Amino acid sequence: MKKIVVLMAFVLCSINSTIAQEWLTSYTLAKKLALVKNKMMLVIWEDAANYSYPLLVDTKEGSQIVVELFESDKIKQLVWEYFVPVIINESNYDKLYHGGVKNRKASYIERFNDDKLKVMDPNGNILNLSERDDFSMTNMSLLIQKYALDTSFLSNEMKQYFEHKNYASAFRLANRYLDFAMYAEDFVKEELIALSDLYMDEATDLLKLSDIEHKDALLQKQELLKIEGFLIIGKFKKARRFLKKHETESIDDLNQSLFSFLNYVTFRGLDDMDQAIKWRDSLSQSDLNKVELLLKK
Repeated sequence: MKKIVVLMAFVLCSINSTIAQEWLTSYTLAKKLALVKNKMMLVIWEDAANYSYPLLVDTKEGSQIVVELFESDKIKQLVWEYFVPVIINESNYDKLYHGGVKNRKASYIERFNDDKLKVMDPNGNILNLSERDDFSMTNMSLLIQKYALDTSFLSNEMKQYFEHKNYASAFRLANRYLDFAMYAEDFVKEELIALSDLYMDEATDLLKLSDIEHKDALLQKQELLKIEGFLIIGKFKKARRFLKKHETESIDDLNQSLFSFLNYVTFRGLDDMDQAIKWRDSLSQSDLNKVELLLKK
């Protein structure tokens, strides 16, 4: 993923003085625009947008200044440069909540309900779940640095899911998010993996309702791919703990290669080469290249 560099300065001064574009008020339009522009959305509830929303912005001198999100034309231009900004009408709440949010973790629902800025992907799923301090002022410079992602890497899978939400499109997007996280900066990997898990859980629900063949093997594959998420963020002990739940004999033939890969990376990460070498012969060159990327060795 191309690293997004945001000078820790008051970048507003470099933006021209043209009339600032206002935030969108159509959530549907915002999602379509984010999909086309390969950007994340910056989202806030209508009620929160009716009040003062101060932000911190870093200056080129190394200090910080406070600006108003909805009153500064330069801030509006900055927001549009990196995100697709949208104010969600409160009348949409029930539809969005019952459309999938209500079945998610309590921490996700809490984040969905709060009045702080949310970074969402083009399907409306929240990325910045770690930012939940209602008493701290948002630093716009840091928010851009961390979350203004170029999602072109995900564009094909994102479009397929956007147009046809089913098991296949949800699974492919979940898997693609894992790859995206692998190349991402360390400070956003965990949140990208959380998005992958969200789509993987959705794929599981859709698979259970489908008549697709080899359902048990596919469900097993999804469990194994979640373990890959632990490896991407260097949690090798946790990965090993979850791998122990799967006996080698219980692994479907369709998943043997993935199982070998997970074990090899895990033992390499734990510096147990005696165990790792037992799995190496089952790996392709592509797998081995991915191993080195994960281990950064």
